[in-house]
Amino acid sequence: MKLLFKITGLFAVLILTGCSSTTELAGVDSKKASAANAELGVAYLSRGNYEVAMNKLKKALSYDDDNADAHHYIAELYRRLEQNDLANEHFKEAIDLNEEDSSVKNNYGIFLCGIEKYKEGLALFNQVLLDPLYSDKGKAYENMGLCTQKQGNLKKSEQYFISALKFNANLPGALLGMAQLAFDQGKIDTASTYLNRHNKISRHSPQSLWLGVLIERKKGRSGRSGSYAVLLKGRFPDSKEAKWLKKLKIR
Repeated sequence: MKLLFKITGLFAVLILTGCSSTTELAGVDSKKASAANAELGVAYLSRGNYEVAMNKLKKALSYDDDNADAHHYIAELYRRLEQNDLANEHFKEAIDLNEEDSSVKNNYGIFLCGIEKYKEGLALFNQVLLDPLYSDKGKAYENMGLCTQKQGNLKKSEQYFISALKFNANLPGALLGMAQLAFDQGKIDTASTYLNRHNKISRHSPQSLWLGVLIERKKGRSGRSGSYAVLLKGRFPDSKEAKWLKKLKIR
């Protein structure tokens, strides 16, 4: 059985500008007030406080609707809230205002692949790779691998994951992707190696735990398979992977 990837899950590592303790400013020009609120907004966004983040980011845009960072951050917030039309609108605006920002293009590509606009998303990743100043090309390749894997183009996906790991051997999405591809090809030992590398550097996810269950069952190691199953049911009881456990009566 194939493991279904959810790009929005594995692609959770988005490149957002760092936050500071900047407080709201009063009596200053609109651009400074906008920048201060945008910084507060992304800080709250990173903590998962979406209500306050939305308030700050809307305020940032009310001060300066040409603030590309504010459009970027609120686009990501709308993405997380699954308000795709608004996310798309603000990603486009952020790019229009700052066409040289490869971080926005990378994140917009993630969003587009997440809503199955694969061609458009991959085109943005290719633009990112052409930017000589963009330092995280491994992440761009990883995103391309996840996008093509979700698309069903497994040959391309493997090529992109291999490229990603050449830039950075510790990219969790690429390691998990390679583990899944190896498992689907019947290369159980290779799949196990990649999964173990993934688990050393990344927290468990429903996808990684489910793959662990499948790999250990193939190896005939019921105890280890059961350990993965217990973690999956305990930590992610509402996930589709936990439901698959029940359907297959895996304990």
